[in-house]
Amino acid sequence: MAKNWDYAELSKAANAVGGPEKYVEMLELTSRNAGKMEMLPWIGVAAVGASLVTVVATIKVVDYFKSKKKKNEIEISKAKEEIINGIKEYDAMHLDEEGETQDE
Repeated sequence: MAKNWDYAELSKAANAVGGPEKYVEMLELTSRNAGKMEMLPWIGVAAVGASLVTVVATIKVVDYFKSKKKKNEIEISKAKEEIINGIKEYDAMHLDEEGETQDE
């Protein structure tokens, strides 16, 4: 008899909204909206988490390229010094008595 009572209540509720099809649609829509509201905090957490990961990744990439640039600048500076010193040594070895190079 309890089952009959449950169906009687469902029948009254369905008739109040325009029939069983509309009642089921209303229940589905209400459940979806409730589910969306339950998901909102998780969507916010995911957005904040993704933002933090993006910021950290960007900082790491920028730091990597800065260190790479600094390393390249040091290597370029060393190469310039080697070239200058090499030219000076060559000039010092090939000077004649008058202060000019032998190739001239």
